[in-house]
Amino acid sequence: MPFPRTLPFLALPCLMAAQPPESAPSLLAVPIRLDLEPLFRLAEQRTPRVPPGVETWIPLPDMARGAAVYRYNLYRDPLMMRVRGNTLGVRTVANYWLEVGLKTGPRITSVGRCGLGSEGFRRVLLGVQAQIGVTPRWGLELKATPEEPMPTNTCQITVLSYDITDRVVAGMKAELLKATQTLEQQLRDSGLLRRRAEAMWALAQRPLPLAEGVSLLLNPERVRLAPWNSQGKTLVLTPELQARPRIVLGPPPVVAPRPLPDLEVNANGLQEGLRIQAQAELGFREATEQLRRQVAGRRFDTEKGSFTVVDLSVRGEKGHAVIELELKGRVTGHLTLHGKPVVDEASGTLRLEDLDYTLESRNFLTKIGEWFLRSGLRRSLQEKANLFLNHSLEDLRGLTEKGLHRRPLPGVTLRGPLERLAVGQPEVLEDRFRVNAFLEGKLQVDLDAAALDAAH
Repeated sequence: MPFPRTLPFLALPCLMAAQPPESAPSLLAVPIRLDLEPLFRLAEQRTPRVPPGVETWIPLPDMARGAAVYRYNLYRDPLMMRVRGNTLGVRTVANYWLEVGLKTGPRITSVGRCGLGSEGFRRVLLGVQAQIGVTPRWGLELKATPEEPMPTNTCQITVLSYDITDRVVAGMKAELLKATQTLEQQLRDSGLLRRRAEAMWALAQRPLPLAEGVSLLLNPERVRLAPWNSQGKTLVLTPELQARPRIVLGPPPVVAPRPLPDLEVNANGLQEGLRIQAQAELGFREATEQLRRQVAGRRFDTEKGSFTVVDLSVRGEKGHAVIELELKGRVTGHLTLHGKPVVDEASGTLRLEDLDYTLESRNFLTKIGEWFLRSGLRRSLQEKANLFLNHSLEDLRGLTEKGLHRRPLPGVTLRGPLERLAVGQPEVLEDRFRVNAFLEGKLQVDLDAAALDAAH
């Protein structure tokens, strides 16, 4: 998209000699999606379907009736793994049969059984809950807690008068805990989150093209951890970047890359929101040309005769705008007026308030007479001295809004409305007027996994 013709009045922020006042930081949400499915598959492969020791007679301690022993067989169904928020659940159904006997010498006499024959295997639900944590160095850790077994149909041998289901499933409970520990080790070894975060940080430092000759520079500073959630088997962490975004006009600047900072896991105090700094500048030369087209060559008729504005110029001095006039005719000479530059947000113009003659010019006019003050020259200058910035700022806002609803880079999607354009009071610099403006709203930077991996 070609850049609008009105935008040459906007100076290039990357080339400015004077630095703008620092704006309040923005807080940008940048979700990182971690697909845990491959790790789940690996855990499934590494967790035995049958625990060790099946169909082996095992003594039952503390039994009043002789040497009681038991044996069992057990196999598990496929692991069921689910993520909810920052909680990982690993569950399975164990299917088993159980037989109890009394041992007399080498002989074992069966005294009870369940799960064998026509009644079918008994079933019990086993599980482990693990809290997922994030370390400041962008690592993932798990804190696992086994759940109590939940039998769907108990296996209580009458002769024993108590349920030995826990003993039967103890081996499989241990294997589930090992599976969770294996997942934690895999998460640590993979460095999955850190690799994604490093790619995210690198992309956040790159200028994002919004249109031809217009870039958005996020300027990330810090990263803190926001609340997270899950989508199926995908863990969604949403680091929030503290940044100071600004619009850059002209060629994208070269940014020296900075390493990924530690994650601030307990940070608070900032509210989510976007505040993009943009600067509109009008050089005194351009301001002079605008005002010349309005006033230069104009003749003013009075009861004492006529005079013409031969030429004029605009400059700045001590925070004020200064207009210098060359007159010819009934009055010939040099006059100077000064006024305060103010941005009218409603119209988007840079206008001059309190425009009046300097003391030196007033002394000169006193000698001429009061008739000159009734000539309408000052009133005309007050009306005409409006320096038009509204088109450039509004164009910039439009380009930015359009850019925030597309993919500025492969795999990068920007989403978020700009709610308002806040325009500050102008500054008077050595050779130009400068207006600091801020585009305010919200922004989320969505990065897909392929883009992150490719960038890294």
